[in-house]
Parts: sequence; structure tokens; C-alpha cells
Amino acid sequence: MGTYSGLSLGKLEVAWSKNENLLSHSELYQEENLKSRPIENSDDERPEEWYEQSLDLVKDRLELLGYTLEHAKGEFENPSPFTDDEPLPLTFEEVFSILKTIDLNKVTNEFSEKPKPGEFAPEYIQELVRSTRDLSFAFNHWDLDALLENFSPYSQLRVLAESPHNLNLPVIWDFDGVVRNGWVEREQVTHGTNRKFLIVTEGSSDSKILRKAIDLLRPHIKDFFYFVDMQEGYPFTGTGNLFNFVKGLCSIDIQNDVVVIFDNDAEGVLAMNRCTSLRLPENLKVMKLPDLPEFRRFLTVGPISEEFAEINGKAASIECYLDLDEFAKVRWTNYRESLNCYHGSLIAKDKYKKKFLKQEIKENDYNYSKLERTLDLVVSECTCIRSN
Repeated sequence: MGTYSGLSLGKLEVAWSKNENLLSHSELYQEENLKSRPIENSDDERPEEWYEQSLDLVKDRLELLGYTLEHAKGEFENPSPFTDDEPLPLTFEEVFSILKTIDLNKVTNEFSEKPKPGEFAPEYIQELVRSTRDLSFAFNHWDLDALLENFSPYSQLRVLAESPHNLNLPVIWDFDGVVRNGWVEREQVTHGTNRKFLIVTEGSSDSKILRKAIDLLRPHIKDFFYFVDMQEGYPFTGTGNLFNFVKGLCSIDIQNDVVVIFDNDAEGVLAMNRCTSLRLPENLKVMKLPDLPEFRRFLTVGPISEEFAEINGKAASIECYLDLDEFAKVRWTNYRESLNCYHGSLIAKDKYKKKFLKQEIKENDYNYSKLERTLDLVVSECTCIRSN
């Protein structure tokens, strides 16, 4: 009969493979997601192994792999032409309204030969189906598999992640049997992704801060991002060099997925506008650090006096997104006529940078909220690239 390997969410199996035809799910996991335990009453010294990660964290990896809700909708509305199953008389929106309420803690794949009412689908799911449309059908047809049949395994995980009941459930890749029985070599079972995003910034400080922010705040997706090697000096210092780099990428058929990030200051806005006027390929995104409410009224120093002013698009460098103290000020410098505003920079920014970069773990008394919103935007741009 052979040996099976499966990917499951809680008790729900979403994908399986057999013997040497192992389906790899390595991109959903990192090294720390590898679990093991000794096998009881066995002479085999090799422990049982599997990969496991909670759905709320796998969800973020699915997005960066391109498995968004929009992708799931496309799958549902364009099912495989090779299936013999009759299409569901429901729209994606109707099916999605049901799936995003399902509690998989109440669902199992194990059914008896003569199912009882509600065994294929819990009563509350049946009621949702019934209320969605005035349909006449046998309830034992409307099991969970019927609602999920037009979705690929990863899209199943993505749509089921919209139900808050399921977010803490484990996504388990059980591969041990096919390895133990000799169908697959252990070295063939890996973790991590090769589909990475190159992040390019104005300077080495920006890259160091963003790298540290990802490691501290989004460790479950940190392997998706890599930065320019800065060991021999940063090659893109300044907005002019970074614009020339973008211009050069537009002239060649680049294969890498690239996100270019400018500071949210006058120089950065000017350079970003120049970049967006170029014909950018789909796998290249240009952005600036986000506008934030905290920067609408920020203490600034001019030639004559101090005053509160907006620094969005004028003086918000990456250091402004760190945890600042009550003494934080921006000094206005040169005037940018094309933008009709002054360019400014944070005073004593190295102090804030050094305090952040020395962190080894996430600290309870540090305010990461501005960095969190920055990472949200970076991830959104990366997801857009992958969706394309």
C-alpha cells in the first residue's frame, strides 16, 4: 500500500502524497519549526520528526508566496478543467462567508460508512449554507471538502485563516513515514524559501535598522528578505546613486524581486518621484517610508526658533521610526524648490540608532509601533510583487 505524507491544519488534511512522490512544503517552515520526539517501544534510535507552525504565522508566509485572498478567488472562479465534480451553485463570496466562520476544532476527516446528520458538516455549517441561498440539497453532500474543492491546498489554508477560531491551530507537515521507510532520503526534506526579496535602501543605516526590525518583530518571515552586502562599503549611499541603480535595473531583464525604499524626507520623495516616472518592471517596487500621524506635529529647529511642524515627506528618515525620547528634534537644512519645502534631518540620530541596533531580543519597554507600520508596508509591497 505504500506510505503517505500529509499536510494538515489541526485534524483537517489539506494535501497528501505517497511514497517517493513527496510533495514538499518546505517554504511554509523555518529551522525552528522542526519538531521531534522519541518513538516509544521501538529499537529505532532516530526520533520521529515533523514540521509544525501555527496558522497565524503560516498565513504571513502564504501571503509572501502569493497565496492571497485574491489568488484564492481566482482559483475558485477558474476550477481545474480536468475535474469531474459539478461546480458548486455558490459564488466565491458566498463560500468565503461560510469558510471564514468555520471552527476546525469541531471538524474531523473521520466519517463512518453511514454518516449521521451533521457528521459531514457540523450543524452550524449546514445552517450557514442554508441561509446563504434558498437551495435544496442533501446535507451530507455539503461537507467541508465540497466547500474547499476548488482551492489548492495553500489557498485552503489562506481562506481558513480568516476564521479567528483557526489561527492557533498547528499546520503540520508529516513526512517521517516516507523517510523512515526509505522512499525519500532525509536530506531531501528541507525548510525555508528560495523565493526571496532584495531590499535596497538609501544607506547602510537604513538597511541595518530594517534588518534588525525584521529579525526582532517578524522572525517567522525573516528568511524571505535579504539586503545588499555591506562588508565592502554600501554602494547606493544617497538618493542619486539609488535612482541610478533603479534606472539601471529598468534597462535589463532582472529576475530578482526587488523593493527599493527611500526615506520619507524631501530628498527621498524627490528621488522616488523620479523613479516612479520610469517604466518599472512588475518585480521591482519603489516606495518611501510611510507617512505617520506622529509626524504631523513634530518639534523642529529652524534658523530663528523652534516650532512644531509636519515632517512627513520633509524630514522623516528611518531613525524617526525608532523609539524617540522627549528631546527628539528635527533640524531644517536646505530648501527644495521643486517640492516647495525644506529638507530636514533628526538631531542626534546616531544615538537612537545605536540604542536600537544593540538589542538582542524584543524589549517590553521599547516602542516598536512605527517600525511595525513600516514593516506592514514593506510586506504589502512584497506581496504585491509575488501576486503579480
